[in-house]
Formats: sequence, structure tokens, C-alpha cells
Amino acid sequence: MKNILKCIGAFFITIAALWVLLILTSLIPNGKIRTNMFGSAEQYNGADPFYQSAGRNSVTDNYADVILLNVLWNIKSDDAFVSSLDTKYYDGDDGVMDRGENYGLFSAVFEDTPPNTDYSRYWHGSVIFIRPLMLLGDVRVVKLAGIIFTLLFLIIDCIMLIKRRQSFAAAALVISFLAVQMYNIRLSLEYMPTVLICLGMLPFFVCLEKRGDVPLSVLSVICGTMTAFFDFLTTETLTILIPLIIIMMGRKNEGRFEGFKRELVTSAKCGVSWVCAYLCTFLVKWTAASIVTGENKFIAAISSAEVRVNGEAEELSPVMQMIFAPLANISAMFGGYERVSPANIIAGLFITVTLSAGIFFIFRRGEKGSGKGFAWLMLVLGFVPYLRYIVLNNHSYLHEFFTYRAQAASVLALMGAVWFYTFGAPLPEKKGRKVRRK
Repeated sequence: MKNILKCIGAFFITIAALWVLLILTSLIPNGKIRTNMFGSAEQYNGADPFYQSAGRNSVTDNYADVILLNVLWNIKSDDAFVSSLDTKYYDGDDGVMDRGENYGLFSAVFEDTPPNTDYSRYWHGSVIFIRPLMLLGDVRVVKLAGIIFTLLFLIIDCIMLIKRRQSFAAAALVISFLAVQMYNIRLSLEYMPTVLICLGMLPFFVCLEKRGDVPLSVLSVICGTMTAFFDFLTTETLTILIPLIIIMMGRKNEGRFEGFKRELVTSAKCGVSWVCAYLCTFLVKWTAASIVTGENKFIAAISSAEVRVNGEAEELSPVMQMIFAPLANISAMFGGYERVSPANIIAGLFITVTLSAGIFFIFRRGEKGSGKGFAWLMLVLGFVPYLRYIVLNNHSYLHEFFTYRAQAASVLALMGAVWFYTFGAPLPEKKGRKVRRK
């Protein structure tokens, strides 16, 4: 019970701190950022909502960005508390003609057109950073800052891992990000939050994991809360899976891996903590928004969630959509130009299987069975993104051009499984352990 209370306390402290930051940054008057918002609105005006420059992994999501900026503009400094909860935007429909969301942002900024669309199902937490950055420049500055901090966090993480003699984990982290073209998060504001949370929180997981399962569960709660607060439902599983996989790699590398069952329990504790915090963060938003507005915000939010789970797309049956959702994300990772490109899927999987099997059979030299339990755990963790695609099949199928990046965790897990099962690693320590595992 004491440990559960620690997690509950971490949740409320985290969401309270984030909420306060959202209100404080919303106190920056629109007049202070008007010029740079003008410049941003002009860039999006007339642009394709979803611009595809090459394969599906190169799609720029202007649609989500203009909504986010529109919401930001309609969070008023003179009523920051209420408007940060009752988030709305103008969708470009004046009742006579629907000109689209790009025009909606342009009209909201240039003509002060009032909002007409409720969007309170999300926290829109990235406003905390975007609004202050708008004091310095337009949306290009915000995107540049996002990619700079992503690279900075990645470099810090790699240096930390190398200093801990986990060079393989550092290299695998970089390769897994390259495998899903993570550099393309520069194309859209909504692509960045989960990557920044993942890389920013990773050092805390690595540094505190020897203190036992409770600190990991608390960190998972913080991570889940931050993910729901900042994210637009993109690659949310990255923020828990990448840290867990890196932790398990470190334990295996140092001979502290306690076997499949024991480490699966640890992973499950962290996963459940993350999921509970993630879902409760949404519940807090809907509850708070309902209280301050006197409207039932749960109806629209739950309806939207149902669509993302079982809504039908392009005349696909629910069963076929569950099948095609993972395939679409695999296709995007391997550079498919269409939503589901069989040639890219087959070629990509063939190369992956051939390369993994080749490494195993050519270089296999570790103690027999020493990496089997670890490999199984990696496969379980690596499967989670595909489980997410199946559960939220409508959303994962229609938005595969950004949800596919969650497979960075799958790539990292596969690399870990192949590496340690092929080359072996120290067996679990029997004596002199200083690690507290509760």
C-alpha cells in the first residue's frame, strides 16, 4: 500500500506541476506573440494538410500543427485557468463555406475569429514550450528548437550509456531511431513530444534502476502523466518501452538480469503504472474541464476514443482493419509510398530476418541458453507497439505515417535479443548483490 501511495503522490504532483506551468505560460499575452503567430499562419495558409515528399514516412502533418497553434491562440491570458481547460479552435467553417483548418488558423490570428470547435479531450501541454518560443520566432524556430533538444538529449543519453560501459545499448538506440527515420520529427510539431520525453527521462530510469522496482514504477507514473499531457496520440509507447529495454540491456550486460519471469514482473509493474497514469491524466482533464464549464466533456472525448479503436476506414471491415493497421505501420517503416505496400513489407521483413539470422548463426558463441530468457523478454516488449496498433486500429491505420515510429522500441528490442543471444553475456550474480528489488 505504501508503494501505491508513492505512485499516486507522484501522479498528482506531476500533473499539478504541469498544469501550473500551462497556466503560467498562458499568461503571456497574445499581443506579445502576434507577429510570430502571423508569420506561422502565413506559412500554413494554402499548404497541403498532409504533404508527402517521398514515402509515407516523410509526411508533414500540417493539419495537426495548425490545430495546435489555433488552440494556443485561443488560450487567453486574461482567462488562462478556464481557457487552458476549455480548449477550442476555429475550424474554418463559417456556416456558408468550409475553408479548412489552415484557413481557420489564418482567420483566427489575422481576424480574431472566435473558436467554434471544442478540443478539450487533450491537454495540449506542448503550449508550455511553444508559446514562450513564439516570443523568439515563428513556427520554424519552434521546430528547430525541438530537433536541437532531441539531438542534445540523444547525445547525453549515449554518453551516459558509454560511460556505464553499455556501448552496444548506445549504438542500438541510435540505430533504432535511424531505422524509423526519427530525424523526420522536424516536419511537424506533434511528432516531437514523445521523443523528447523518452530521451529526457531515460537518464533517470538508468540512474535509479538499481534502487529497485518502486523507483521505476514512480518514474513510469511520471512518464505516463507527461506523455498524456504533451502528446497528441502519436508514439506514446516510446516513453516507457525505450527506458525499459535499455534498463534490461544494462542488467544483462552487467550480469544482473534475473531471468525472464522476474524481469517480466518488473516490466509489468512499470507498464501498469504507466498506463494508469496515462489514462488518469485524461480523466483529470475531462473532469476539470467539465467542472469549470458546466458541460459534460466526457461524451465527446469517449466518442472520439471509440472511433480510434473501432471506427471504420476506407470500407475495411473491423477484422481487416486490425490486420492492416500493423501492416501499414511496417510498410511506412520500410519506406512504402502507399499506406500498405506489400513489396516494401516483404523486402523489409526479408532483410531483417536474414540479417538477424545471419548474425546469430555466423557469430553464435555465448554460453548455451544464457540469453534465451532475455531474448524472450525483448520479444515481448518489442511486440507492444503492434498490440497498440491492433487495439487502436482505426487511428493506427489512418495515421501510420507517424504512429509507425513507435517501432523504434521494436527495433531496439530485436537488436538486443539478437546481440545478447548471439554473443552471450554474464550470468546473473549469485552473491554480493547490492541491488534492492522490491
